[in-house]
Amino acid sequence: MPFHRCAIHKDDGSTLASAVDINVVEVQRGDGSEWHGTMTVTHLAGLEAGRRYRIVLDDGRTGEFMVRRNTFAGGTDRAVAIQGMGPLR
Repeated sequence: MPFHRCAIHKDDGSTLASAVDINVVEVQRGDGSEWHGTMTVTHLAGLEAGRRYRIVLDDGRTGEFMVRRNTFAGGTDRAVAIQGMGPLR
């Protein structure tokens, strides 16, 4: 599971969060690859389940994702599970 830093952008191009820690899992399928991951963001990031966002990784790759689960367990950080919506390029 490679760990990265990333920036998250809304569909209007504005930056929602930057310098976010994320682990990305890429899985090869017969017809291409899929990806998903988990990121740690502060409760102020405002990521909503079911909404699409764009991620830009520290290695320059980018892709769209949807929030699957946004878990708040107290404190200021949240574990956010995401699902890639198309390729990570």
